[in-house]
Amino acid sequence: MFGTQLLNARQIAQKLGISYTYFFKMLKKGENCPYHQLGQDGRKYYILDEVENWLLISSAKK
Repeated sequence: MFGTQLLNARQIAQKLGISYTYFFKMLKKGENCPYHQLGQDGRKYYILDEVENWLLISSAKK
């Protein structure tokens, strides 16, 4: 599961076809991008389908 579904920020940006920097700009502007964390202080990981749905919903609100 980890290698195929849980993606770090660089990997999710690559799958979305955007730059790593732009992904973080979107996170700052957007609300509640879905993520998963391994442990309380762990790194954030993303699932592509969840992020794509978040982008569709957040863009429809504007």
